[in-house]
Amino acid sequence: MVKIVIPFILYFFCFFALKKIIPFLKKNSILDHPSSRSNHKQSMPKGGGIIIIPAIIISISLYFFIESSINTKWLVFLLSIFFLFLISLIDDIKSLPAILRLIIHSLCVIISVYCMKDDITSFLNNMDIVIKFNISESLLFYLLASLIILSWLWLINLFNFMDGMDGLTALQMIFLALTLNIISLMNHFNNDFQFISLVLFSVFLAFFRHNKPQAKIFLGDSGSIPSGYIAGFILIESLFKQGPFFPILIILLYFILDSTITLIIRSLNNNNLFSAHSDHFYQKMIRKGYSHQYVLKKVMFLLIFLILMSFISLKYHLISFSLALITTVFTLIFFSVRSKGE
Repeated sequence: MVKIVIPFILYFFCFFALKKIIPFLKKNSILDHPSSRSNHKQSMPKGGGIIIIPAIIISISLYFFIESSINTKWLVFLLSIFFLFLISLIDDIKSLPAILRLIIHSLCVIISVYCMKDDITSFLNNMDIVIKFNISESLLFYLLASLIILSWLWLINLFNFMDGMDGLTALQMIFLALTLNIISLMNHFNNDFQFISLVLFSVFLAFFRHNKPQAKIFLGDSGSIPSGYIAGFILIESLFKQGPFFPILIILLYFILDSTITLIIRSLNNNNLFSAHSDHFYQKMIRKGYSHQYVLKKVMFLLIFLILMSFISLKYHLISFSLALITTVFTLIFFSVRSKGE
């Protein structure tokens, strides 16, 4: 019962709380001001994360309190979200040095991965990699842990990069929550993840109501950075469970490919990888004169296809992933070559 009641209440709380906080953000000048690289022409309140992220932390904490089932990994998960939220909120209000933010992000991820050390060991033992390739178990452990840390940090930051268009991050999180919920119902994840999926769906659906084109409020770093951490946590947990990894990876493909390919292109062009830019594929469409609503609809159609591929991938891993990958790449190509008026 608690799984239904809390998310239901959460939706209405977030919807009305977001509506109330918009005037507060405007009054206190917590705004995203347009610049030469912006996709918006007017200043917009940024701080949706002020409502969304505490709501996620409190509701999940309440669930574990009621269920009396919290462990160290989940405690670190909740604390990491809190500290990422806190440092990002400060950055929204008063810009912080990038190196300080990276240190906090890294500490949260490293501590989280440390709490997953038993899962990493079990994963390696189940895969029989040590025996097959005659590699040192200790070396393999540290290689995998390092790869997870780097991938998780990249996912956190790419969510921040992709949060530049009305409704985009909210839509991604809604589809991630739907995917997680359905495969949890199919017993690929436990009840904890099913509840988290309902929480994520509720809060981001409420946020989407205010953030869809024409947006009235932005998520801000206080929302996008913790969202990336949550998405990374779900993806890594799906890897350790060895069944639902492809579904989660597939539903995140658009965000991952848009950001990663953009980074590669900027690197090949000798651009400063740490400077702000507007080179993402969805940004190119907006720069050409297409509306946020038009681009968001195209992304939504892609996500509908990806969620179907996610479910099919539970049985046909490589075929589904290949189709999802090809379709996502073609969508990015479409965004890149499409001209206004075509």
